[in-house]
Amino acid sequence: MTSIDLRDLPQDKAELLRSVSHYVRFEKQQSVFREGDTYKGPFLVVEGHFKIFMMGDEGKEAIMHIFREGELIAGGPLFLDGHYPASCAAIHEGCLIAFEYDRLKKLIATDETIKNFFLGKSVKLMPRLKEKIENLTLKNAEQRIVDYLKSMGADERPVVLEVPKNQIAALLDLTPESVSRVFNQLVAKNIVIAEGKTYRLSNKS
Repeated sequence: MTSIDLRDLPQDKAELLRSVSHYVRFEKQQSVFREGDTYKGPFLVVEGHFKIFMMGDEGKEAIMHIFREGELIAGGPLFLDGHYPASCAAIHEGCLIAFEYDRLKKLIATDETIKNFFLGKSVKLMPRLKEKIENLTLKNAEQRIVDYLKSMGADERPVVLEVPKNQIAALLDLTPESVSRVFNQLVAKNIVIAEGKTYRLSNKS
């Protein structure tokens, strides 16, 4: 592991986590775990983007969150045991750090610094989940896309869309056609500035 992977930990604590973990590479759309699988531990994103999602009765995919570099996947069950509450898959090729559940639990039980590291990573997800609920209940399509671009830093610099528009649609509870149409509307209103494959939010956002 690089120092970036465990940058929030002192060196000796990072070494302890290295002893109970390993890298796993995933191909595009490869499953990490499925809803209902027995919990085998959390994962830390090293590179790429991974989605947590659920499938509706009619086969419609609902993405709960897209995880980026440095974010912890499935940290909650680490303190609760049980099963994975949703499915996870790679959006495109990427790499995760997989932690060995039983050995990690022993470290957390005896080391306050490591326990707080995982608690902190888990808590950081809460604002994203709050934003997800707000998107579904309070915000229109334009507001959802503007907020998504802000989460990528487009209010500070031009950004390239990190995932395909159909995945953005599943995350924001929109159709792929709506995402393309609303992007065009935002560009026409000069709220979003499109330059090649990059997007940047203007002062009007």
